This record gives sequence, C-alpha cells and structure tokens, in this order.
Amino acid sequence: MRAFQSPSRISRAALALALLTIVVSGCKPAPLPDAASPGAQLYANRCGRCHVPYNPHEMTASMWDTQVTMMEVKIQAAGMPALTSDERESILEYLKRNAGTE
Repeated sequence: MRAFQSPSRISRAALALALLTIVVSGCKPAPLPDAASPGAQLYANRCGRCHVPYNPHEMTASMWDTQVTMMEVKIQAAGMPALTSDERESILEYLKRNAGTE
C-alpha cells in the first residue's frame, strides 16, 4: 500500500475542492422582494429562526395559505411562540402580495 498519493492526484483533488467552494459560495439566496417592508421583516424574523425564508415567488398565494398553516403546527411542536393573529395576517399579506403565479 502506498503511503502517499501521486502529486497529480492531489492536485486534481485540490482543484475539485476549490471549484466546489466557488460553486457553493455563489449559491446565496436572492434577497426578499420589498425586504425593508414590515411584512418582509416580520417574515424574515419569525420564519428565519429555523430556516432561510423562501422567496415568496416560489409559491402561489393559495400555496402560501397552506404552507403557513402547516408551519404553525411545526412552530408549536418546536415549542416556539405561536404567531399572533396580527403576525399571521401580516406575513400572509406579504407572501401573497409577492407570490408567484404558477
């Protein structure tokens, strides 16, 4: 068994690692639409506690209704404070206003 790998094999591995690092570092999520709005800030704050907030364009308005309802169950299961009715309304209004069409 060889104690060392050949220099060309090490160079290829280093190159592959460098390329992977470049690709991964370029995969940053796009900023939220209307990011300075109170609805966007609340959405980013509440939903961003557990995961990167999805761009509202990724779902339709009706899909967001379902998604927020499903996430409220997960919020409760995680022992986090429930959304107030005002928070829910503000987040959903923001998501629906910026929702995708398909």
